[in-house]
Amino acid sequence: MTSSRKNILVLKNYTITDHTQWYDDRTNEENLVDNYAEMEKICVASAQENIQDLDEICVFRGEASNIRDVFKINFFEIYDLWKQGHNILYADLDVVFMNPCEMFDKTYLFSMYNLTDPPTTSDSHYDVEFPFYFNCGMRYYPHKMLQEVWDIGIEMFDNYYTDRWDAEQIIYNSMMWWQSPHMGDFWNPLKAYQMLNSPLIPGGQQANSQFNAGYDINDVDAVHIHGSRGSSDRLDIMKRLRGRTLPEVKETLFL
Repeated sequence: MTSSRKNILVLKNYTITDHTQWYDDRTNEENLVDNYAEMEKICVASAQENIQDLDEICVFRGEASNIRDVFKINFFEIYDLWKQGHNILYADLDVVFMNPCEMFDKTYLFSMYNLTDPPTTSDSHYDVEFPFYFNCGMRYYPHKMLQEVWDIGIEMFDNYYTDRWDAEQIIYNSMMWWQSPHMGDFWNPLKAYQMLNSPLIPGGQQANSQFNAGYDINDVDAVHIHGSRGSSDRLDIMKRLRGRTLPEVKETLFL
């Protein structure tokens, strides 16, 4: 790594005025802003503890009308940072880094790591179809990634389809799959375990394990807990993940 190049973890935590533009209307969700502030603290602490060769954490902040506008704003914030020559790992605030992990300088490809729910999709606005549809809650932008990959995203955000909640995710999948037709170049649930179901309900963690190729949640590099499915409950799970060495937490959460 050159003296000026850094390995940077990027997060975003914007103040928004309209909470109707999430997947569901979250206007009346209690403690939404405070919960995400607590998620940020947990994500940062877990990253500092576990991500090897991490030089800096950058949290982009600001104000915007709604979260879908933030997706576009943050795309260009990361692009401007990448143009300075850095390796960038992006994570949503609802990510917990679980174990010491190597995230930087392992590939020259723009990468995501795991399927989402649903694991396939298509989009008529962008005229794309993905037999393997990846979650964009964790993304890696190596300093060697091709400008052409960025150009795909720039063109698609210029034609941004805000009526679709996951249009951002459609764009990032388009960028990633342009590079290679091989699922094995990207898919690695150990890097980004998807917690689609609450592990505090019967069968929840068994369903999560099945979705994540049977991996034990205690062994993975990072867990994306899907905070848009209820920030209070998911914040509680993040706290339990951080305290998983306690026997009562292990018994409640993982067995």
